[in-house]
Amino acid sequence: MKPAWQHRPEAGNAKAMRLFARTALAVGPRLGRLILVPVSLYFFMVRAEERRASRAFLERVLQRRVTLRDVWHHFWTFSQVILDRAFILSDQTSGMTFETEGLNVLHDALDEDGGCLMMGSHLGSFEASRAIKERRPDVALRIVMDRTVNASATGFLEQLNPELAAGVLDISSEPGTVLKLLEALRSGALVAILADRPRGEEEVMEAEFLGEKACFPTAPHQFAMLTESPLILFWGLHLRAGHYRIIFERLETPAKARRGQREAALATSVQRYADRLAHYARQSPYNWFNFYDYWRKD
Repeated sequence: MKPAWQHRPEAGNAKAMRLFARTALAVGPRLGRLILVPVSLYFFMVRAEERRASRAFLERVLQRRVTLRDVWHHFWTFSQVILDRAFILSDQTSGMTFETEGLNVLHDALDEDGGCLMMGSHLGSFEASRAIKERRPDVALRIVMDRTVNASATGFLEQLNPELAAGVLDISSEPGTVLKLLEALRSGALVAILADRPRGEEEVMEAEFLGEKACFPTAPHQFAMLTESPLILFWGLHLRAGHYRIIFERLETPAKARRGQREAALATSVQRYADRLAHYARQSPYNWFNFYDYWRKD
């Protein structure tokens, strides 16, 4: 059965979305954000379920009564990050800034023998990881993703950067994706994967997250255990218009264990990831882009 977030229809008309994105790219970030305002207001008004999810999450993380202004702030942050995706993927980042923390952690991991697994999330901008390529052009970047999620938007954004599209490992349809992922790691590539949102019948584990148990996919942690690759956490937090804070952290790779001990080792790794996700969700709550009931068990 599909999880709750996969039941929601893709927002907006595909042609209208592409027209808006092309217009924004033509006029630049400043004017692009001006024309983004009415588009964001439209989705803010028509996406009632996402408004409810936003309010529920913000009340949980902020520990106070949430106003409509808070919910709008949440939607507006998401809209700006989506717009910036187009500029980042088309290499039009003039005027944008990327503050980096822990870059030495990433370099050290990449310089070890073999590849590196980088876990991201739907907190902030995963596309900001493109900044890595400029700093380590010698390292192949492979991104694991499901092309069926927001297929229209994903297809258009990949048109903006065919090089990135060619490096995508599509877990939705490509046969042998897992083997390709393992091969990429063993060849020294940096493999980036989102680790906060399970898909369909994907294997999950529960972990404590913001005061309640939530389900997290185990596959990223299993890949790290199997390959014994260095494990890096990536956070691309939106600070203000066109400005991002990029953080790299080392997460202990779950040690290979016997069958009876494997589940405990994975559970420890998943909980460590959930703890760091909670830390940054508290720091940057309006960067949380899981607009559904994250704690639902189905």
